[in-house]
Amino acid sequence: MTTTPSLDMLRAKHAYAAVKTVTGAQLVDYKRAARQMPARVLTNGIGQALAMLMRDGSSDAESQRLCGHLTAWLTDGTTPHPFPLAANKTLIEQLVLGDQELFVWMQRETLAYLGWLKTFAEAGISAGEGGADDGK
Repeated sequence: MTTTPSLDMLRAKHAYAAVKTVTGAQLVDYKRAARQMPARVLTNGIGQALAMLMRDGSSDAESQRLCGHLTAWLTDGTTPHPFPLAANKTLIEQLVLGDQELFVWMQRETLAYLGWLKTFAEAGISAGEGGADDGK
């Protein structure tokens, strides 16, 4: 019997693959960025949180990587999102050009996806890092 994976299952699969690309040495900074982002979204809103992530990404490779993972999730075109976003525009561009529904959806979806990223990063699931993958 084949079942269609739920959106949350797709989030988890995508986040797992994203965190697997982070090497062990980079994981500490990635965890920090992943921990900070949900609070930034809740405190400042998705627009300012994305702007801060982009700002941090200019000097911090792991913030840039986190922004890339989030962008990939929201714009990959294979995930059933109600608001298909264009891969050729930044998330912030699409957000400011969108309407209130897009804003609310993007904030909610970002928080849901970040929950998975944060969980996998905290578990140490990455390239070269132990965590759940080393059988311990």
